Amino acid sequence: MNEPVASIEQKTVSVSAEHASFGGFWIRAAAFIVDAIIISIPISIVSIPFTGYCTFKLLPYADEYNYTQTISTEMASALFLCWGIALFLQIFSLAVFWLYFAFLESSSKQATWGKQLFGLRVTDAYGQRLTFARATGRTFAKILSYMTFYVGFMMAGWTRHKRALHDMVAGTLVMKIR
Repeated sequence: MNEPVASIEQKTVSVSAEHASFGGFWIRAAAFIVDAIIISIPISIVSIPFTGYCTFKLLPYADEYNYTQTISTEMASALFLCWGIALFLQIFSLAVFWLYFAFLESSSKQATWGKQLFGLRVTDAYGQRLTFARATGRTFAKILSYMTFYVGFMMAGWTRHKRALHDMVAGTLVMKIR
């Protein structure tokens, strides 16, 4: 399969795709671990107080539920509030994940902080910088890689140009900068 990988420009040096080095599974996994740690910081800063609030809001009802197996109106309203908070935290976490990857991979650095640490950058199939829309598409295409029980991510270990499933869907490459 002949893919549209032209030349990759790095600073003033032009690198042919035939001689380019691509980021495989293990280096990308290591970069993702760094990114996950970075992403967890703002999520934790927001989540911990809300989780603590819900715990203290529901704590008075723990004995009531254990003994009666029924839910009072007050406990139901506390549960409803905490479910709303949980939904908010899920949406917040998704937004942080999306914006972190989409903004950084479409930035002039073309990489998240984890990818930068390991000398990787994300390009389109022609070696050009991603638009925010394409970086967003790549980020949400990762859902497919998750849905395949991570096989979509593992594909970066054995496919031509080391492309994961979400790279194929979004038409992107992960280049290793020498």
